Formats: sequence, structure tokens, C-alpha cells
Amino acid sequence: MESAVKEETRTNITSEETIDLCRQVAEGFKERSAKYDREGAFPVENFSDLKEAGLLGIMVPKEYGGLGADFLTYTRSIEQIGKADASTGLTFNMHNITVGSLAELDREIQSIGGTRGRVMTQFRHWMYEQSIQERKLFASAVSEPGIGAHFSKLKTTYRRVDGGFVINGLKWFVSMAGYADYYVVAARNEDSPPEDPSLSYLVVEKENPGIKIDHVWDTLGMRSTMSDTMHLTDCFVPTERLFLGSEGMVLYKITREPHWLIGGFTGVYLGICTATFEFMVDYLKSKKIPGSDSPMSSDLRIQQRVGEMQIQLEAARTVAYHAAQLVMEKRGSVEANAAIHRAKYMCGELGPWLASLAIRTCGGTTIAKRFPLERYYRDSRCGGLMPATSDECLMYVGKAALGFDVTKTSETYW
Repeated sequence: MESAVKEETRTNITSEETIDLCRQVAEGFKERSAKYDREGAFPVENFSDLKEAGLLGIMVPKEYGGLGADFLTYTRSIEQIGKADASTGLTFNMHNITVGSLAELDREIQSIGGTRGRVMTQFRHWMYEQSIQERKLFASAVSEPGIGAHFSKLKTTYRRVDGGFVINGLKWFVSMAGYADYYVVAARNEDSPPEDPSLSYLVVEKENPGIKIDHVWDTLGMRSTMSDTMHLTDCFVPTERLFLGSEGMVLYKITREPHWLIGGFTGVYLGICTATFEFMVDYLKSKKIPGSDSPMSSDLRIQQRVGEMQIQLEAARTVAYHAAQLVMEKRGSVEANAAIHRAKYMCGELGPWLASLAIRTCGGTTIAKRFPLERYYRDSRCGGLMPATSDECLMYVGKAALGFDVTKTSETYW
């Protein structure tokens, strides 16, 4: 496809135009979704379209050639992509967990002087260049067997050596494993105490000889994310690939500003909810009541049920957008952090309920794979498992409501 946004117009693109761009690009994903899902294959064509449209830099500031999306614009944009193809939405979010979080720190980086500021600026420029000019994909490698994304418990370690670092460990649920160009690996300094781990992000190239991928991903839903297992054995990472040139900043950052690990999932699962509802409405308008020429949509009981579902969907959308707005206005505050967890819980739990009820409402025919409802149901079932899990979201929101300081590591689930 031709590039949807010309370089000279990027500095003038509005939030609504960015969201519409994502919607337009994602239109082509819909016809491929069933095939990718059935085969459990990575959506290569979808990512070719995302790259061609310049969307790998959706969060990168406009002065560097990106689209400069803020967190609300990003949430609404990833909703459009998740609505068209959930696996593409989730994996695209993995890229933006790293690139987007870096772009969000742009002003802070510019205000830091000296050697540290210079190192941070060089890393930022490199990552922007890789995303925009080189169209490279970044993946997040955090979760580990038996640990999940609980950062304070991670076992993957690194040690300093001449010219850089050496990583050893095991990661799983690494979305885009074998397809991403770079993996942002969370690891602890092997000399740090267990009770106070010094966690850092190190960027490992796809071609690193110390990486081995086990292609074992065969799951209920999100089948095209290729979230496989990664072995890291004596992986050398040069000094300049330490994320922002800073050691020990990961746990501190995530505890105080968890929205990047959580908020993107909210948009994806909100997109699935929207797709589910829209399919149901179209189906009910065209499907006849058995033994009648009237559409199912004319049944008063159907109308009542659709009304209930629409109210729940719009409530979740309002909460999700409000949380994203709070991140922009009060980033890192207890209010914003609690709102992000609340939105993640609502969208993660709404999806399975909505899809299940849609199948019951539309009838047994819609469990057939020629319809997307059964895929929406399977994909949405995964929402409550993504970090933060639904139970962790409830705990976080409850603690915040009870007055606990959830910006402290000791009061979080990490």
C-alpha cells in the first residue's frame, strides 16, 4: 500500500487524523484475521502495512519524523487496530511499550545535561531512527516461567564486562519472537540483593548468537502473536544498548508509572469489545426471526439485551478514555495509576461477557469459524491474564481506595 501520510504532512497531522489513519490501515487486516488465527501465523502483511504508513513512529515526536501521538490518541488508535485484528493490536502494542515510553520522557531527557544527558539523547535518537527511518520492530522480553511479569521476582541476570554486558536467562510470552528486530530484555544485576533488585533494560539484536527461540506458541486465543520462549545464553550487549544508558531504573519506573505496561492492553481489548458489538448489531438486523420475515432486531427482548450490552460497552470506553486523559494530565499520580488499572479490569472482563452474550443472542450458527464471534470470544478470554491481571487490578484499585501508597514497590504486585 502507498504511504498513507506523506513526510511533509507529519508535522501537521492531528490526533483525529492519526486515529483515522489507524482505522484505514487496519481495514485490510479484517480479511486476513481468520487465516492468521487458524494457522497461528505471524501477521507479516499487517506489519508491512503498519510500517508503510509510518505507524512504527506513532508515539515519536513530530520533530523527529513521528506522528507525536499522546497517550489518549494512542489508546484510541490501538483500539482501531485491535478491533480489526487483536493479535496485530497486541503485538503492535509491544513495540510501543518501549518506543512510546521513551517518547513520553522526551522533555525530561532534554532537560538533563552533562554526560548522562548526552548518553540518553544518543540512545533516544538511535531508537527513533530505527523505528522511523529503518522501520525496525522492538519487542518487550519481560515475563518468565513461573514468575510472569512480576519484575521484582525476575531471574534473568546480567553482568558488566569490557564494552558492555552479558545476559543469561529465560523469557517466555515474548510476543513477535523471531520476528522483531530488537528485544528489550528486563534483567537484574547479578550482584543485586533479591530484596532490592537492580533491574535494567538491555536491547538485544535479533541476530545475537546467544538467542535461541523455541516456537511453542499454540494457544486458545491471540494465536498470531507468536509469543514464544526465548533462551539467552551469554548474550553480549554493547554499552550503548543499555536503555537510556541507565542501570537499575526499571522497577522504580514501572512502580510509579505503570500505564505503559497496562494501558495499551486496555485499548486492544476495548477494540475487541467494539468489534463484537458491531458484528452482533449487523447480524441481528439481517437475520430473520425463525418462521418470520421480521429481523431479529425487531424483537423487544433482543432490543433490551442489546441495550444492556451497549451501556456496558460505552461505560468501559468512557473509563478507558478518562484513564488515558489522566495519564496525560497527572502522569504517575495515584489517581491516574488507579484509573489505568480500573480501565484494564473493565475492558479485560467485559470482552468475554460481551462475546458470550453475543453468541447466545445471535444463535448457535455464529459459533462457526466463518463468523468472527468465536474468535472474538477466544481472544477476549486472554484479556484478564495480561499484565496487570484482573485480580491484580482489583487489588491495586482496592488499595488505592483504602489509602495505601500504591506508588511504593512494597504496595504493588510487581
